[in-house]
Formats: sequence, structure tokens, C-alpha cells
Amino acid sequence: MIVDLQIHSPTLKRRVKTEFVGMDGNRSLIFRFPDENKWAGLGGAIYMNNTMIVRCILEDETGEIVAFKVKIIIVITKPSKLIFTSLPESLQSHGLRTEQRAQTRIAALLIDSQERSHIVPCLVRDISNQGCMISIGRDAKGVRPIVDQELELLIPNSEGDDISLSGHVRNKKEDDSRHYFGIKFCDDENDVAKLLSQLLINID
Repeated sequence: MIVDLQIHSPTLKRRVKTEFVGMDGNRSLIFRFPDENKWAGLGGAIYMNNTMIVRCILEDETGEIVAFKVKIIIVITKPSKLIFTSLPESLQSHGLRTEQRAQTRIAALLIDSQERSHIVPCLVRDISNQGCMISIGRDAKGVRPIVDQELELLIPNSEGDDISLSGHVRNKKEDDSRHYFGIKFCDDENDVAKLLSQLLINID
């Protein structure tokens, strides 16, 4: 998981990106030391007993940003350069989405809008009048979409017809079993609302 670290010292204040590696049981969190080729001089701020603020985005269902403060326990350099920190005492979070999303599990099919060809089956995880999140199994046969690609989402309705929504891929992430893609619809919100009503999906 990619996280944002806010670090500070008497001589340096900076926000950098790095990777959350995991946990050492219930004793500490582990982060990869940020790339020093991109951000020089971090050793002057990432050291034992200094504190840092960690931020990460949860986009799977909640659409929240979570932030917490930790203290650096130790920085190791072998076999990889890693930061071990305390566990957070508290968490702060707030929503990123301005619109409500309905949680769903609807099978759908992605079509490349330019080539007019089916590329891969997917699952709609949540949906609103402005966009949706889809997931694709790692073992699914087909072509994975890419960021900024224009797609058409075909969703079957109860009457046997496909409902079509067009949009652009805005972001992607993955876990051990699935790939996730955020799609922003190109269609007018009122038209999307009418289509969603055919699927008996209500956005409150």
C-alpha cells in the first residue's frame, strides 16, 4: 500500500511517498525508507524517536483518507532500508467523496470504446451518478484497462437488455486477489440516474 509520510525536524519539513510493508506482530509498523534519489536529505528527519504523520487512502468501499501519528523506533539498512515505528494511538479519517455511493456486486463487461471490442469481465463494487468502482480477478481472462482509457460498461438488467455507461479510468490499485479501477462517467448525471433506476439501485 502506498502511503504519504509527513516528516519534520529542526532543519527539514517534507511530505514524501513510500510503501507500507507490514507489521511486526503487534509491536510495530514497517515502512520502506523513501527513495532518496527523489527526496534527498531524509536521513536528517527520519531517525529514532522522531515522529511522523502517516496518511493513506482507503478506496475499496469507504472512500476515506486515514491519518495517524507514530514514533520511529529504529531505521535499519540491511537487507533493505526500512523504518520501524510504534503503533498509532489513535486514527483520524474523513470521507473524500462528495456523492453517496450504493454498494453493489453486479457482474458487468468492459468494452474498449475506441476498438469496440470486449476486453474483460468485471464486478461493479459501488456506483453513483458520477462514477463507479469495478474489480477484476487476477486470473480473469482479458485485457486490463489502463488509467485514462475510455471504456463502456455493459450491465445486464432484469429485462435482459444491457445497460451501457461510458466513462474514463481515473485510478487503479490491487490486492492479492483482485485489481480495482475507479471510473468517472461521461454520461449526464440525470441519464445515469435513470439507468440506475432500471437496475433498482437508489443513490440516497
